[in-house]
Amino acid sequence: MRRRWTRPARAPARRSLARLGSIPDSDGPLTRRLDNGLVIHAIEARHAPVVSLWVWYHVGGRDEVPGTTGMSHFLEHMLFKGTRKHPKGDLDRLLARYGAQWNAFTSEDVTCYFETLPKAHYEVALELEADRMRGALISVEETEAERTVIVSEREGYENDPSFLLGEELQAAAFSRHTYGQGVIGSKDEIRLMSRDGLYAHYRRFYAPNNAYVVVSGDGRASRLADAAAEAFAPVEPSTDLGEPPRAPEPPQHGERRVVVKRAGGALPIVMIAFHAPRATDPRAAALTALAVALAGTSAGSDGASGRSSRLHRALVEKGLATDVDASYQLMKDPFLFWIDATLRPDVAHADVERTLRDELDRIAAEPLGDEELARVRRQLLATTAFATDTVTWRAFRTGQLLSTGAAGSIDDWYRRLAAVGADDVREAAASVFVERSRNVGWFVPEAAP
Repeated sequence: MRRRWTRPARAPARRSLARLGSIPDSDGPLTRRLDNGLVIHAIEARHAPVVSLWVWYHVGGRDEVPGTTGMSHFLEHMLFKGTRKHPKGDLDRLLARYGAQWNAFTSEDVTCYFETLPKAHYEVALELEADRMRGALISVEETEAERTVIVSEREGYENDPSFLLGEELQAAAFSRHTYGQGVIGSKDEIRLMSRDGLYAHYRRFYAPNNAYVVVSGDGRASRLADAAAEAFAPVEPSTDLGEPPRAPEPPQHGERRVVVKRAGGALPIVMIAFHAPRATDPRAAALTALAVALAGTSAGSDGASGRSSRLHRALVEKGLATDVDASYQLMKDPFLFWIDATLRPDVAHADVERTLRDELDRIAAEPLGDEELARVRRQLLATTAFATDTVTWRAFRTGQLLSTGAAGSIDDWYRRLAAVGADDVREAAASVFVERSRNVGWFVPEAAP
């Protein structure tokens, strides 16, 4: 529901959930660290004769200071503008020639680039990524041209009331931590960003000692890692990484409220965001299950898991809202547990907020019943398996878990989810859903003048 501004990586159509049998001449996932600091994670996945390569950089919105917000996202765009070896357009032409799928995204924590392509052309993706790790040109002319594109992208997101409200609520929730800045940046800062500033940001953070590679595909993990090591070993590390901004968020001592008003035909929205622990916290798996109990999952196309959830029954079935969502995100630092609902036109914000708060209080006070826990666990584990059934999404999910420290592998995370009990969910809810760390946002549509 709450629109993310990033350009998410899109996977090809997913296959069935049947587990593959054992394959001869295979080895398990492995991790290798190069002398230049790059860490390589390789995963054998014999789904199809393809390989998915993901390069993750430890730089995102959390690494920016006021005046430079949006720089990591701007830089993501610039990495498609060419190097001396591969001028602008060369990367796209090469990858399209081989039927590849490629994209990138920036978040608060990381910037990531990926290619999924036939395994016979795996080395092409490796060569392209190793080249642009330190060799991007970032010209003045391309910077100016892309600035217009990014301002337009920003304005497009501003047409979505859920983006506007979510951005305001996130800013209100964080008084010190850089998570409050979001990722895309303000239009004013985007317009003021210079080529030299972007290039300095690039040279500082885009380096093997600030990155890791995840590769998943049709080949022995050791061979996939060997090829990656050969491509990236010559890349020189950064000597200017320094320390990222450190601004731990102090405890919140009371509810904060935000109201956003705008003319137009949009429906009213209520959002509630509670401060929640980082991905390495022991409660992370239980909080993930808590979000499923409240609003279901995105697995499947019929929405059955959502219809069985608590908030759907309390709000959608009773005619208070058109849809509802809950999410706990795995993040490097403590972030937020989000709940949001889109109201029906004649429903009062206060009524929906009261119902949401009642449901949150109830799940924090009473453990899930056996039948509900079993349903939540099925949905959660099925979603985890479903979302990692292709080589692309297996590599993505592995990289996401590694980037936040949530788990060392998908199997580790799956086991943690499977071990969540009813008391774990209740205790996690009770520790997070407290008044003093609650942030409430209302979007109020206004009549057009």
